[in-house]
Amino acid sequence: MQRFLLVQLKRLGDLILTAPAVAALREAAPASEIVMLTTKGAADLARCIKGVDRVITYRRGGANLEAWSSAIIGPWDACFDFTGTDRSALLTSLTKAKERLGYARFAENRLRKRAYTRLCEAKVRDLHTVDFHLALVRDLFEIQGSEFAVQGSECFEISPVVKDALRKELEARGVGSLYAVVHPGTAKEEKSWNAEQWAEIITCIHEEMAMPVVLTGSGDGWEHAHLQDIKKRLRVPVVDLSNQLSLSELAALIQRCSLMVGVDSMAMHLAAMFERPQVALFGPTNPFHWRPRHDRALVLASSSPQPLRDYYPRMEKGDVKLISTDSVLRAIRNLVSSQ
Repeated sequence: MQRFLLVQLKRLGDLILTAPAVAALREAAPASEIVMLTTKGAADLARCIKGVDRVITYRRGGANLEAWSSAIIGPWDACFDFTGTDRSALLTSLTKAKERLGYARFAENRLRKRAYTRLCEAKVRDLHTVDFHLALVRDLFEIQGSEFAVQGSECFEISPVVKDALRKELEARGVGSLYAVVHPGTAKEEKSWNAEQWAEIITCIHEEMAMPVVLTGSGDGWEHAHLQDIKKRLRVPVVDLSNQLSLSELAALIQRCSLMVGVDSMAMHLAAMFERPQVALFGPTNPFHWRPRHDRALVLASSSPQPLRDYYPRMEKGDVKLISTDSVLRAIRNLVSSQ
């Protein structure tokens, strides 16, 4: 049996967009063991990625004996470094895997180059992040083009126990099968929209569309204050699950929702993977690389009052706060009416 180690120590959004690469690897080597090495905070979600047999956690600033020993002991047939840092290159090198794959873009110094047996020439500036990660798997199997036709909705498998517990929690709060998820927060403050505008959006969804709104987000740093500001401005009831859900519970919540509205964040990526109807607001990040790509997604940016239709590698950065409330409401109405 072949054994593969996948090193993904980047942010949650990157982990989510690695899921199609895992599915492609499983498709190419169905009888293999696939082990994911990821950060402690991402481990709960990594266990939901279909095709991952085991998760090894890496704590930033910790001793990480399990991670280092697992990498060294192996044995591994191949190690895929999706991260591209000095730390991940060292981990990859220590695996002594027969094939050690990394990106040429991240192996600019001699130390990193020596860690790999193959360097993938894919350029992140020219690709959506999903395709960038898929390219690393394609390189091992020397497959060109789009032979790996992976549906995002097939990439995650959430525990029935988690889904059932969440369903009961929603029912206890008076929420049935029809509800919207609003996720205003993100790891970077410059991606955030105005609290007053979020309150208007929630009010419209609740009153005009007669749809309960579930508010999600973390209690970390500035995001906590941002959520508090939104809640203070609300004139309608909301089901507040912010800072109450594990990542697997958040995934289960989004998987069932009828509408998801949010900025460029890990929650937006989950909605994209599950192909849920969604409106995504972009600012300083280029939607060419990060946007949802299914038919029920509308992407808004400050450059246009209408949802974007064309994407290209060198799109100009924008200010998400310049996206008007009317543009978001119009997109939501169009999306809901088309369902």
